[in-house]
Amino acid sequence: MLENRKAYESKLEAQLAQWEADIDVLKAKAKRQSVDAMVGYDKTIDALQRKHDEARNHLLKLKEAGADTWESMKAGAEQAWLELKAMVHSSSAKH
Repeated sequence: MLENRKAYESKLEAQLAQWEADIDVLKAKAKRQSVDAMVGYDKTIDALQRKHDEARNHLLKLKEAGADTWESMKAGAEQAWLELKAMVHSSSAKH
């Protein structure tokens, strides 16, 4: 059980790092845009950053959870992951 938990948490950490890199790419693209286009990028980046921070907080809580609460915390983390994943894919497609 503990090995599965650690593997799951490591997987989430790796995915968060990937999404952080995706957000950085979007930031770089925003810097090359006109002022009007930058406003759209900035709103998207801010929303992504907030959702990324929320997902990171879920991961931290998951890591700190005891064996009795870990499964219920996992459900919250998975929901945050799904939301962030959808936002990252959506923003990548738009920009």
